[in-house]
Amino acid sequence: MTQSIYNKFKQSTLFEKLLLLIGMLIVIVGFWLINKAFVNEPVINWASISALFLWFLLIFLVILTDSSESIKEELAPIIKEHINETKLLKEEVILLRKIADQVLNKRKK
Repeated sequence: MTQSIYNKFKQSTLFEKLLLLIGMLIVIVGFWLINKAFVNEPVINWASISALFLWFLLIFLVILTDSSESIKEELAPIIKEHINETKLLKEEVILLRKIADQVLNKRKK
């Protein structure tokens, strides 16, 4: 059980690798730009505060994107199973209607 979970988390998709690279670039470049701006003008003003919060928002957006991608990957087999069950239920309803029609036709005769 734990081995299958480990194998699942060990494999990463191309999207996750690209997202990791973009996230690291956002963190490094954002920190460098904000630090450079603060070193040039060491006064905390509204522009620096808004830049800092926007930087945090970008980092949070990358984290949310990764978690939603993981959830999508986990839900894919469940959705496939649900589609198969729905098809089986549809076939069962069709068969039950045929049986009900046969029973009603026998009673009419």
